[in-house]
Amino acid sequence: MKKLFSILTLLFFAAVSGIAQDTIVLKNGDTLSGKILKQSPEHIFFKSAAFGSISLSPRDISEIRISTEQLGEISVPAEAIPKAEGTSGNLPKVAAKKPPKAANKKAPPKKSAWSGQAGLAIAMREKTSSNQNGVYKDEEYETYKVYGNVNWKGERNNLRWAWTYRYSEDEYRIRDDFFNVTQNYKHSFRNDNLFASAKTLYQRDYNRRIENEYLQTAELGIKWFGKDSKLKLSTSAGGGYHSYERLDRTRTTTTSVSEPKFIFDESFRWDIINTLALTQKYTHLGDLENYHFIFSAGVENKLVRDLFVRLEYRLDRDTEVFYDDKGYYDKALLTSLLYKF
Repeated sequence: MKKLFSILTLLFFAAVSGIAQDTIVLKNGDTLSGKILKQSPEHIFFKSAAFGSISLSPRDISEIRISTEQLGEISVPAEAIPKAEGTSGNLPKVAAKKPPKAANKKAPPKKSAWSGQAGLAIAMREKTSSNQNGVYKDEEYETYKVYGNVNWKGERNNLRWAWTYRYSEDEYRIRDDFFNVTQNYKHSFRNDNLFASAKTLYQRDYNRRIENEYLQTAELGIKWFGKDSKLKLSTSAGGGYHSYERLDRTRTTTTSVSEPKFIFDESFRWDIINTLALTQKYTHLGDLENYHFIFSAGVENKLVRDLFVRLEYRLDRDTEVFYDDKGYYDKALLTSLLYKF
């Protein structure tokens, strides 16, 4: 403070001296001689014998020199020339240079390890069926479905819990009653494209005449595209233990089945744009003769924020269920609203 006060005092005496000669040295090397008339935060007004009255920007000035007979030459360096706050007057105000304030940058929010979704769907279905006398026929009807899942994602481990409930009836009988709950565990190896997975499933399916169905699998798989790609395709294959109770056509007699099974899973997703994606999935359980497969394909469109609409075609076929020697199938066109969190 004492040093700053001394500079201001010297400059004041230089300003009131009648023979004061001011010199401005520009950053490009040019030198101007004359008189400082006025100073503002953006301009220094200077009168030169050669150029007349001119306006200079403080950021273009490297030094100001003031010479008097009484005090000699006084030099004001560029860092003492104010660029933020200025006052009018005949001389520049010597101001301490303040260090720039650090930008207040907010750290991006940490992404939660938890996510999930919940949906409500209405489906137009077509399936094979038979009455108690074993007469084969096709049926078309509507059914309603609620479903959802919760996911936990670690560095290399993922857990997913999913559930589905489907129901339909008319004034005569139940047309559809399906319940499913699954747990999927996935571990990614150091090569991010390779993974191991395990699936645990419990379900009942009125149309397939299935009660108390359990499935435990272990699979090895591969992701065919990088994690930053808009295309995502994964396939996995392995073995599992399958146990269930199947009812006969009259739904009075139960047959218990327990046997090892081969399983193959395939999943595809293409994020065309941020709000539109194509999806497709296929699961095959069993061999080439006796099998149960589920195929689905659809389009998912974002409506607002976390709300999506999904249109999906689904084909379900089980060759171990026969109606007049014709295998069971179930075709469905589903329209659903989906909330992701």
